[in-house]
Amino acid sequence: MVRWVDGELDNYVGTTASGLGSEQRILDPNKTWTHDTAMTTGNYSGNGRTDDLVIRWSDGETTMYTDTGATRLGTEHTLVAPTS
Repeated sequence: MVRWVDGELDNYVGTTASGLGSEQRILDPNKTWTHDTAMTTGNYSGNGRTDDLVIRWSDGETTMYTDTGATRLGTEHTLVAPTS
């Protein structure tokens, strides 16, 4: 998964050591997503699938999107509230 400088979010389905998989657009360019400072994917919800996306935002908020699909974000869960 790649977040581009303009806030666009793309998933590369089927990526292997041999090369990138096919590009699947998750989000079009947008200002909100230019504020993420770190992003990781993994199996954090315990369903056995690597389909969770965790974002650390510039205001300190940390959000997890569980059950993210090839072309859409999953359900949003705030893990850490933004700092004041």
